[in-house]
Formats: sequence, C-alpha cells, structure tokens
Amino acid sequence: MNRKILFALIIVGLLAVSAVSAQNFGFLNNNNDDSMYQVSLMQAFMHGEYNGVISVGDLKSHGDTGLGTFEGVNGEMIILDGVVYQAAADGSINVMSDNETVPFATITSFDEDGNIANITAKNFDDLTGQLDKTIEKYGTNNMYVVKIKGDFSNITVRSVEKQEKPYKEFTQVAAVDQKVFNHTDQTGTVVAVYFPEYMNELNMHGWHLHFLSDDKTKGGHVLGFSNLKGSAQIDEIHEFNMILPTDDTFAKMNFTEDMSSKISSVE
Repeated sequence: MNRKILFALIIVGLLAVSAVSAQNFGFLNNNNDDSMYQVSLMQAFMHGEYNGVISVGDLKSHGDTGLGTFEGVNGEMIILDGVVYQAAADGSINVMSDNETVPFATITSFDEDGNIANITAKNFDDLTGQLDKTIEKYGTNNMYVVKIKGDFSNITVRSVEKQEKPYKEFTQVAAVDQKVFNHTDQTGTVVAVYFPEYMNELNMHGWHLHFLSDDKTKGGHVLGFSNLKGSAQIDEIHEFNMILPTDDTFAKMNFTEDMSSKISSVE
C-alpha cells in the first residue's frame, strides 16, 4: 500500500477527540456513538475504479446519511434518512434498490452533536467559509457530516452519465459526460461531508456537497448556489472504517500520482 495512505490510516486509527465547550451553536454534545464508513478511495475513483464494491443494501447497514455514486458512475448518490437516492444524468431522482452496487461512497449514522439555528449564505464559498470557521473552533482534524436544510434562490447541480468499460479517468468523464442543471426557488437539504487535510490520500480534503429537494424531484452534486436561508445540524465523527475493492484493477493501481489538483478540478 502507498506509504502516504498507510500513514493516513494509522493516524485515523489513533485519532482522539476532546470535548469543547459550546458557544453560540449549541455545539458539541459529543455523542461518540458513530463512525464514518467509506467504500474505496477517492484516488482510486479518480483513476477510473468504477466497479461496484458492495451493494446498496450492505451500504445502508452502515448508516443513514451520506453521499457517493453507483457502479459505472451512474449518477450522484444522496443518502438521507436511510434512503439511497440517485440523481440521474437525465435530471430525475430515483430511489435505488438494495441490489444496486456502489464503487465509492461515504456514510454515517447521523447524530446531531451541534447545530446552527439560523444560517444564511450568499453562495457556495460563503457557506463553506462559515462551516470552516465553525469547525476551526472545535477541531479541523475531525471528520464532519452536516445537514443543511433551507431555501435556495438558485442552485446548480451536476450528475454524470453511466460509463462503459474500459473506464476513463474521472476528469475525462466530467469534461465529456457531466450534465449540469440550474434550478430556481428550491427548498431542500444539502448533505455536506468534511475530511481533514491529513486524510487527503483517502478522500478529498474539505467539503463535498450533494443536494436533494424536499419534493424529491431535483438533486445532485452541488456546483454552486445563491442566497441560502436555513439551518444546519452537525455531526462530529472520529472513527473511520473503509472497505477496499478486491478486483485486479485496484490491486495493480499506481497511487504515486498526486491527485489533489485533479480532484479540485472536478469538485
């Protein structure tokens, strides 16, 4: 295994969390009863590892909130309240069967450790900047899942057409097969996942956001938005579990390339 990945795994295994006094956010309660479960590596996914690793049914046994995609990059995954939704490339939203398979995902059993009763943001950078400042007070070396419920005057999301073998790298997929949708006056939920910088060899450092409208007709990977008004629930996570692919493609994959710039370009 790549030394950087091994080092990151060791750190994750030793990660401890200290309780911090709440201030204006009702934060943190430190329930300490959940963990992040991840299917495969972001770096493997970026290299084109789109074969299913586990089923949707198995994934749901590890939590009720998260995000990811489906075999062949068949749309964007939003996991909310224990239901696994697909934001398909044609713009539709579908509830996926337990038999569908998953090449990459992150999921947790959501427990509210803190909240922001009222949150407003002009745009994507404004929101992630506020979230950054919030977690800076309580530990940027922890993982977080945040559910943001609110109204958006405009939101832009993307999905991806299902790929056929031989799979190409995801930067090429995003350049050719990405479908972008712009929606106005939407009410819904953003599932936001945060990984600390030292885990950048396992997942993307920073915030990864997926959206699902309340009427379950619109959603996808969030590219941008304007004028959010809502509230946020925050789950602090300090345990990490991961399952790796078992196929020959992954076993022989070269992880020496720094994928940071490629990941940033598609996020």
